[in-house]
Amino acid sequence: MRSLRSTEILIALAVVTIFVLLALYDYRRQAAVVETFDTFSSYDFQRGGYHAWYDLLKREGVRVTQYQRRPGYLNDSVSTLVIANNAFDAALRSAVGQQGGVYTQNDFDMLRKWVANGGRLVWLTDQATGVSAPGTDVSLAARKLLNADVAPSLHLPSVNRSGPEKDAAIPIGTALFTDGVRALSGTSRLRMPFGANPGLTPLIADQGGTVVGWYNLGKGTVVVVTDESLFENSRLNKADNARLAYNIAAQGLQPGDTVAFEEWSHGYQSGDNWWTIMPWTLQLALSIAAGALLLLLVGAVWRFGPAAQVLENNERTSGEYLVSMASLLDRGRARRKAVADLAQIALRIAARSVGMPESSPASLIATRLRGSEAGDRRAHDLLTLERLSGFQEPSAAELVQAARLSRDLRKELTFDGLHIQPRRAATRRSA
Repeated sequence: MRSLRSTEILIALAVVTIFVLLALYDYRRQAAVVETFDTFSSYDFQRGGYHAWYDLLKREGVRVTQYQRRPGYLNDSVSTLVIANNAFDAALRSAVGQQGGVYTQNDFDMLRKWVANGGRLVWLTDQATGVSAPGTDVSLAARKLLNADVAPSLHLPSVNRSGPEKDAAIPIGTALFTDGVRALSGTSRLRMPFGANPGLTPLIADQGGTVVGWYNLGKGTVVVVTDESLFENSRLNKADNARLAYNIAAQGLQPGDTVAFEEWSHGYQSGDNWWTIMPWTLQLALSIAAGALLLLLVGAVWRFGPAAQVLENNERTSGEYLVSMASLLDRGRARRKAVADLAQIALRIAARSVGMPESSPASLIATRLRGSEAGDRRAHDLLTLERLSGFQEPSAAELVQAARLSRDLRKELTFDGLHIQPRRAATRRSA
């Protein structure tokens, strides 16, 4: 019984291991799909990430970190917060079961409160959620994914797709954020229309509208950039993109001030429940594994049936062997063949007993046997046995009858020289 219990535990552990390995494989496959899209995350080393921007600030001696909590946790420890929301990346993460942060009205209110208290917000307009002007061709479902329409408290300017095919944006004024910037190299056509937001100060623009602008909000500042591609890993070294990236994030900071890249909306979250940040495939695998372990524990404590008792004497008698063989032959429908074999043995013996070939028909053999009372009885038995051998599905009683007739014929017919003759009765001795 101990060996049986050990086997059950090994099987349960093997099943749990298989489920965990499948979940990890599925998670890695889904993560590989996500990595093929631009994430604008400072954790992303690929061409569509912002890790080069993060490293640039770090090499320049700026105190930089990656913020993985909701805006409600912001305080004075963060001086500049860079937010690059991406609805398409969030939609993909949601489709493959990965965690993605979605801002709510309360998050935007807390973000506004932080800016009004003196923080600097660098808002990179998302290619989907940032479009709020009428007549744009951006999916409404993608815009609502990050709830961009519930942020009126931040006074974010409206944008449209009025930019030229080739980026020709240049600085249009002298400011702290444009120091050393002469030209940019981006791919987005999103622009903030001139005059649409009186409080916005354009910094970099072209004939289509403003690409980079800023405005005051309470004691703080909001810098809006309509082209997220400017600071990608693959484009940061083009034109003066790197200079602009440094200026809007670090210019004017005091010693000890921190620049933070918001990563909560990209799925890198802390401060929430550990279960909610896992992909649903891993949650399912762990749930199945926990269920299997629970069943194993229940089965070890409460048995579902009586324990099987091993018999000490397991030798079988000849009678049990015969019964089992009979049952096996009965399930295999061997009655017809058994009756035919019994009849064939008896016919051969009867034919040889009267000097006829073994292939002789039963009717001729019976004719030879007739002539006496014993011979008539043997002839009748022989014909009955032949009739039984012709049945397609003989019954158990007919099988027993055939066996009895075959046995009697073989006992009453004996060899005499070259032939088998009827057995003669023993001579009785006189008293």
